[in-house]
Amino acid sequence: MQEPPAIRAHYSRLALKRLRAYPEGKGAEIRERVSPGHLAEIREAASLSWLPVAAVVELCDAIHGVLGDDAACEFWTDLMRDSYDHGLLKPLTVLAHFSLGRSGASRLLKTAPRAWALSTRNCGTIEVVDEPGERGLRVRGVDLIGPVLHSRGFVCVFHGACQAMLELFKSRGKVRVYQHTVDEVLQLGFEIAFED
Repeated sequence: MQEPPAIRAHYSRLALKRLRAYPEGKGAEIRERVSPGHLAEIREAASLSWLPVAAVVELCDAIHGVLGDDAACEFWTDLMRDSYDHGLLKPLTVLAHFSLGRSGASRLLKTAPRAWALSTRNCGTIEVVDEPGERGLRVRGVDLIGPVLHSRGFVCVFHGACQAMLELFKSRGKVRVYQHTVDEVLQLGFEIAFED
């Protein structure tokens, strides 16, 4: 029997911690939009333990609902940048620094499928699409589950992770998140177009 979809607690716990200091009472407003049961699950979980997808998505959607697109993307960019610097994703950052080839941001982006696989369970997969001659990279969800695929808040998490990669390696570029349909199935993707 397959285990239910789940996401590691690490980023949700960091998000709740950051919300305590969020200005203008918005952190409290966000927490009020998350059910008490899900808040308790997130607070009590160890960083590497699994949380139900519903708890994580509810938190992401609450952040988006209060902050809006731009500020929610900035929130997740700041959180992810710190994680690349000295958090859960630090080993991938070190690996990207020492790999040969393209810019550090593109090398780090190529680790996205592995990072997703380590951070999620039965939530679908993502893959890197590296098209020759393109000035960027694309990452697309292949079979993401509905709650992740349809969550505007989770889209902000993806955007923030990509933007943090650019900032970490001081690369100039633009992040775009898009939805596309393959064989009548909605899929999510994101791309980084590098600038000179």
